[in-house]
Amino acid sequence: MDNVILEHSYNNQSKIFSGDSDYEKRLTASWFDETTADYWRHNRMYEAVDCLQHDTSASWVTVGDGRWGLDSIRIKKRGFQNVLPTDICETLLLESKQKGLIDDYSVENAEKLSFANESFDYVFCKESFHHFPRPYMALYEMLRVASKAVFLAEPNDDPVPSTISAKNFIKYKVRSFLSRYRIGTEPKFWGKPYYYQGGYEESGNFVYSISRHEVEKVCQGMNYPQLVVKGINDSYIEGCEFESADVNKSDMFRTIQKDISEQDKRCQQGKSIYSMVLLGLFKTKMDDQTRNMFVNHGFEVIDLPKNPYVK
Repeated sequence: MDNVILEHSYNNQSKIFSGDSDYEKRLTASWFDETTADYWRHNRMYEAVDCLQHDTSASWVTVGDGRWGLDSIRIKKRGFQNVLPTDICETLLLESKQKGLIDDYSVENAEKLSFANESFDYVFCKESFHHFPRPYMALYEMLRVASKAVFLAEPNDDPVPSTISAKNFIKYKVRSFLSRYRIGTEPKFWGKPYYYQGGYEESGNFVYSISRHEVEKVCQGMNYPQLVVKGINDSYIEGCEFESADVNKSDMFRTIQKDISEQDKRCQQGKSIYSMVLLGLFKTKMDDQTRNMFVNHGFEVIDLPKNPYVK
């Protein structure tokens, strides 16, 4: 990638949270309200962390956590005390520390982390991977600084559901092709690949999405023993940041839950793909308790073959 493009991306992302309009202030304040529909949506993406609550002495680093260090705050609320938030943009992390919301932070470019090898037990990166200009470089950096595992919560780019029928496979490929070239409109809930929705973002990055298959190849290439995967669906309606997560009070929240339920049903029938994927790349084999926790939370635990040529 041309250095000019890289610097353009880094500079834009380092200023991403520098806005100070009344709406932006109101929006950022809403992120701390745990009664909203938006909080309910995002809280579902920490399920891998929930599976490790029997190991609260573990250390974590969050990557791409520039929104006040919210990921680190939410992980700490789950019982973990040693959690360091990082992001390329310091603006809200500095304010968060000044307000006493976080103890410390580090300004980091995800593609070249400053930490030593295996500095943390776990790395957590939520909805940031697809914003990096060279995301796989960032992923290998996260794996380098983790001693146990790296967790990602990202838009799902799986090409087809694993249970899809031949008929639905043909429909899916045709609709994906039409969507890619902006021909026609896909039916609601079909689950088109994330990158077809825009391609590039204002920072100058191509929008990378990720799939189980891609991550499985990374794990096998690095000779890692296990991978955990879970597909989930999400639904966003503008304004849900200020809407109650109470079906008795909010029509919008009822609509969000209904949308997700309909998407879940289509995925279970093999007619669509999940809009999000939760992934855990394990560098060391998990113990039985950890494995059972992931299985009980609906994750698929994939035991990967060992490289027969590496002792």
